[in-house]
Amino acid sequence: MKNSFLTLRLLDAIDMTVRVHGPMRRKGDGKPYLVHPIAVLSLLVKWEANEDTCIAGLLHDVIEDAGEDQKRTEYRKEILEKFGKNILEVVEGVTEQDKSLPWKKRKDLYLEHMKIASRESLLVSCADRTHNVQSLIESYVLKGEKIWSHFNAPKQEQMWFLGEVLRTLEERLDNRYIEELRANVEHLNELIC
Repeated sequence: MKNSFLTLRLLDAIDMTVRVHGPMRRKGDGKPYLVHPIAVLSLLVKWEANEDTCIAGLLHDVIEDAGEDQKRTEYRKEILEKFGKNILEVVEGVTEQDKSLPWKKRKDLYLEHMKIASRESLLVSCADRTHNVQSLIESYVLKGEKIWSHFNAPKQEQMWFLGEVLRTLEERLDNRYIEELRANVEHLNELIC
């Protein structure tokens, strides 16, 4: 029986995700970073996203988390060569381009881009934020207020950003994609207030 889901392209994307994120740990909960791109993929599959969007979901943090400019350039080139221009554009659409900028400026630029981003980038962003907020809730339940020290901005700014992302996604995507994110943000607000 042929498995039409695990195409060679998707397997290549899984391979790249494991190679890049394999040794990394997540902020806040310290879990293996690989949990995150797999969770993003899972949401995209649940939403019946196309293969390119699923691949972009797996690779969404590869460029952003590469660190040095040379690595970022190498990963961009690899994504373009292996997966094509469309997937690179979706990944770039959810990637903070200049990590040297202050946190607030980076987030403002991200929010501005979301107003014109492709539907595919918005789906990846929604899946990314949905899992991030779910992880944040789990960490908050276990560690309380201490979790905020793992991030580059205080709780109030983090919550502002989540609220703005949710508002933009509510304007641009169907409710079926954002309902879990909305519920998670509401639950996190209840926990921290």
